[in-house]
Amino acid sequence: MRELRWVAVSVVGCLSAAPLADAHAGEVVPNPYAPTGVAPLIDFSNGPIPSRSVDSGVRFEDLDAYMNLPETTLPEDQVLRPGLPEGWVQVGDMVIPRAVAEGADVRTPRSLDQLHGPASAGKVMGPSAADLCAFPEATPDGIYSGEFNRGSEYPRRGTIYMNYTGGKLINGGENSAENMSSLALTGSTYPVYGGGEAKAVAVAQAVQTDFAELAVRVVYLKRPPKRLPYVMIMMGGSYKDTTSGPAGGVAPGADCEDSGLRNVCYAFVKGSAATDQSNVASQEIGHTMGLGHTYGKDRVMAYGYDTNSNIDMGFGDVCSPVYISMGQAGYCAGVNKCHCASDGTQQHDLRTLKAIYAPPGPDMVPPTISITSPADGASFLPSDLITVEVDPSDDYGGYGWDITVTDSNDTVLAEIVDYQIAQQFNFKGLAPGVYTITARVQDHSDQIGEHAIKITIEGEENETGAPTTSDSEAGSEAGSEAGSEAGSDSGSSGSDSADTSGEATDDGCSCRQGPPDAALALWAVPALLGLRRRKHP
Repeated sequence: MRELRWVAVSVVGCLSAAPLADAHAGEVVPNPYAPTGVAPLIDFSNGPIPSRSVDSGVRFEDLDAYMNLPETTLPEDQVLRPGLPEGWVQVGDMVIPRAVAEGADVRTPRSLDQLHGPASAGKVMGPSAADLCAFPEATPDGIYSGEFNRGSEYPRRGTIYMNYTGGKLINGGENSAENMSSLALTGSTYPVYGGGEAKAVAVAQAVQTDFAELAVRVVYLKRPPKRLPYVMIMMGGSYKDTTSGPAGGVAPGADCEDSGLRNVCYAFVKGSAATDQSNVASQEIGHTMGLGHTYGKDRVMAYGYDTNSNIDMGFGDVCSPVYISMGQAGYCAGVNKCHCASDGTQQHDLRTLKAIYAPPGPDMVPPTISITSPADGASFLPSDLITVEVDPSDDYGGYGWDITVTDSNDTVLAEIVDYQIAQQFNFKGLAPGVYTITARVQDHSDQIGEHAIKITIEGEENETGAPTTSDSEAGSEAGSEAGSEAGSDSGSSGSDSADTSGEATDDGCSCRQGPPDAALALWAVPALLGLRRRKHP
């Protein structure tokens, strides 16, 4: 096995002066978007877990009312501008770890026990470099190594949500379902797209054409449900509506094998032609899927193409030199070595995407999920910590799952998405009574599988379903504490109100999918990476 040198990142600031491009050459950093595998803790001591809406209140069909309106952003002194996450820099329209900008390569931890211990036994086998690479012998160890956590398998199907209606975003982590973005401005409302409904549709159709060779759909009329992983691109606005510097768009980068299933990116497009807007949008989405810039002017990943051109570009189908700006080293070199005969400085857009995503076509097999623990009918004491374990599966990767907890009156007490693919949920503080736990899994054809069990919390149930203890103050404090934990780094809660129709109802509390900021703690993890994944017929 080749020796890999890992690096911890602790540098602050932007790429203001050109550092040595090879300062971290030969080093390897963990993919900052890899799910943590940490199971959420949900505390019901203070009653139902409240949810946070991500709905902007603007309907897509009302876009024409926002045409040519002035920008509506808060005054500078009322907007929190945290800047880029520590150790990250902006290169063009990408925000990437400084170590990557200075030569480090990226590996994706496939096994959850490489991060936080064996939180899940749900790993599956799948294609490795030998199956996916044009040059497997040149592919470094840890790239496409064949082991996957559930939901992240190759080949995947995917969804792109083009957000034209704006809304309040939260800075910190990457979680499209919860409006969380490492580049967002907390306290500011991202503006509604000003190009009108007809142009919005035309841009969306052009983006769909760019992804026509992949099983990736583009939606814009309704937001996908929270349980389903999707990329969100904010359409319109300005770089001033983010923490980035001047650019035509911006995206979090260095997701070299597309581990971040819920990234958020931006296309700062207003009055330009629909073709230009779609080119910008597809480039930013491509960055979230692990693509860097290339030289040339005839493909969406090209750096510096003519934005006044009316050419609707697509992804490149040849190996092209990676664009390296002053102070920047190569980008995703390990992946590039797999697809092109070079030292990692050439990129093949479509080969890279096709290694991840299945070809287009119908998906006739619905996903399945089972609650493997506790057993149906199990009983617990009010003081018990209850661990719910689930086993989701599908014939394509990219699926997501959640659980819903309801009481004997069919009142929904919580909906929790497994953002960190732990396949596990921890409960405490349930009052005496009978509860139904329903697990649901959804794929990108909006097929849903579910499994439900009942559990009993022993003790006398009062009329309100609240705990019979008189220590309400302690319960309130515990509930508040757990609600805060469940809505932050644990990525615990938020779903789609148990909607089984495949349409979102846009509720759920604040949760995040890892990094950039939350992931910085993972950068010093010296884990060599395996992969596993199953073959698909």
